[in-house]
Amino acid sequence: MSSQEPRIRADEPANDAGGVLEDFPLHPGIRELPLIAHGSVAAAAEARDEAGPSAAPLSSRAAAAAADAAVVLLLTAAAILAARWATGRTPTPAGLAWTAAFLVFLSFFAIVPPLVLFGRTVGMALADLAVRAESGSAGIDAAEASRRWAGTLATGLLVGLPLIWTAADAQAPTPADRFSGRALTVD
Repeated sequence: MSSQEPRIRADEPANDAGGVLEDFPLHPGIRELPLIAHGSVAAAAEARDEAGPSAAPLSSRAAAAAADAAVVLLLTAAAILAARWATGRTPTPAGLAWTAAFLVFLSFFAIVPPLVLFGRTVGMALADLAVRAESGSAGIDAAEASRRWAGTLATGLLVGLPLIWTAADAQAPTPADRFSGRALTVD
């Protein structure tokens, strides 16, 4: 026996499956894919495409929303710091009201144009989520993207309470999905 051949000890059980391993899902909400022998990546991609897009879980949606909120807050903080540097004064209460308005304005432009052009925002790209048009192409129209932003904003203003129905049923649409008429899917 050469040193390159695998050695089987007497106390180890033999693999009766003939080298094919079985994969068990970690979460019951994950859809089942056919078992693929020998780890064929191309066959796995084909099986996923045949199964169709799956609805995005709330955990992925929350990660995408947090990343998008971080981008908007970072840009707003940069604007406040630049104004502080230019004027040498801290914002007044009236200035903070304008900052809140700027925050909403900036969130609109951080969400809607990327959805129209690419079908995903920065946060969605990080979470591997997308919104597709009926034709399956990337990007949706501006009205749908605006309604999606409004649904997300409404959910945020209501502290996530409308997500109770989505949490109960993984396939239930969120308010943003309902307003825009497009579901957020795992890409």
